Amino acid sequence: MKRFTLFTFLYLALGVCLTAIALGYPNLPSGLQTSLFVSAGVSYLVCLLSTFPFWREMTIRFYRRRNSAVILPWFVIGFNLVWMIWEVQSQNWAMEAILQAFSRLIVVLLFAEIIVITWQVNSEH
Repeated sequence: MKRFTLFTFLYLALGVCLTAIALGYPNLPSGLQTSLFVSAGVSYLVCLLSTFPFWREMTIRFYRRRNSAVILPWFVIGFNLVWMIWEVQSQNWAMEAILQAFSRLIVVLLFAEIIVITWQVNSEH
C-alpha cells in the first residue's frame, strides 16, 4: 500500500519549484539550468519512492542497527545549511548562487525525513 506523507508533498513541491525556475529563466547559464533540472528529477524520484513502505522500513532498520548514527542526520543538515549560506554570502547573494543553494535542499529534506522517522520509532517504544 502506498503511503503519502508530508515529505512526499515537500519533495514534489521542491521538484515543481526547481522545474519552474529552470524553465522560467531561459537566460540562466546552461550548467545551472542542468543542475536545477537534475535536482528536480531527483526530487520527483524521491517523491515517488517515499510513497512505498520499504523507504520507512529501510530507515528504521538502519537506525536500529546503528543507534549511534542518530546524530548523523543533524550533522548533515547543519553542514549543508551552513555551506549553502556561506556560498551564497561569498558570492554577494548573486542569483546563480541562490539557485545553486536552492537545488541542494533535497539533501536537507531527505535527512529531515530520516529524523522524523526516527522520532516516530522512538515514540512507539
